[in-house]
Amino acid sequence: MRMSCFLWMMLLARNAISQNLLANGGMEDINICTEYTKECAPEAWMSSASGFVNFFRDAKRAHSGLNCMAIEAAHFQKKYNRTFLRSRLICGLRKGSKYQLEFYVKSIHPILDSVGILFTASDPFLGKAYMSERKPDLLLGAAVQKNAFTDTAWHRVKLIYEAKGNEAYFLVGYFARNDYKGERLKELENQYFIFVDDFSLVPLDPNEHLCSDWKQAVEDIYGEDERHELLEKKRKYYRNIPPPVPELQRNTYTVIDTLILPDILFESGKAKLQQVSFAVLDSIAKRVAGKTVDSLVLKGHTDNTGTPAFNADLSISRARVVADYIAPRISTRRIPVFVYGLSDQQPVADNRQPAGRQKNRRVEILVYVREQ
Repeated sequence: MRMSCFLWMMLLARNAISQNLLANGGMEDINICTEYTKECAPEAWMSSASGFVNFFRDAKRAHSGLNCMAIEAAHFQKKYNRTFLRSRLICGLRKGSKYQLEFYVKSIHPILDSVGILFTASDPFLGKAYMSERKPDLLLGAAVQKNAFTDTAWHRVKLIYEAKGNEAYFLVGYFARNDYKGERLKELENQYFIFVDDFSLVPLDPNEHLCSDWKQAVEDIYGEDERHELLEKKRKYYRNIPPPVPELQRNTYTVIDTLILPDILFESGKAKLQQVSFAVLDSIAKRVAGKTVDSLVLKGHTDNTGTPAFNADLSISRARVVADYIAPRISTRRIPVFVYGLSDQQPVADNRQPAGRQKNRRVEILVYVREQ
């Protein structure tokens, strides 16, 4: 749903530390499919089977929120009847960089260790290759304890992935060589389901950040509305001639150190900059001349001598004043600017000493530049 997409992007914009490369990881935004014009699947997630089969709207079943999805390890009556889930990455991964994949998984069947993850350059649902011919990049294996027969035990999974640099799609499924042939524990349920929820894929390097066009990427991903017959027609159309591999913008990387503006560059107790501060700020603009600036983060800090309300107002006001001055000087185009007033919550020195309090009264400037 487009309003859900907008709200999701606004939430991410307000949270600068959120770097999830998977859209709608919690599966709470719902897609209105083209065929039935109904809420039949999560946005950003495609199933190799009908969306209705894998999608569950049940807060008691989900790990968090209302929704979750399931992959099928086998079918009680059909041979090699498996389903896979895939999503497109928001940004391209950087070759050689490492990323942490985290999600939650559960099943009443003891089969979690054979759940696998596959990263691909092209859409794994399109083209000639069969899922049975693919080998996962990651297997849960030792990352999960052997699960007992219970439908309520969610297992938190954390895996590390080293990027090849050409990844565009993410796929999760059951990759055991043979079908699971365990006891059918629910009389009316023929599928051996494995439930999944709350996916996140984030860079381990704290200097790596989402690409600058992530908002448009999410819009494009959410714009895929085929889930049933139209998706099957699309697969048949691209069976012999797969579509071009999408070119994703790479994550950005920090190449400019954090600059600290000390308290002496502001008028005492105010958010007005002293004249001498302009030369300091102009020097930052010169350092990034000719580079592509992707975003700007400013964090205002105070000591603990004022009231909480005064400190909160002063810290964010100083950060905003700096942002207003420097943003148009480091980029000719509009860039994302994140401004935070952190009051006295992150001291770098002892507030009991005058020298320490002066160090704590500061504005931190972080300029994120796209590495060429």
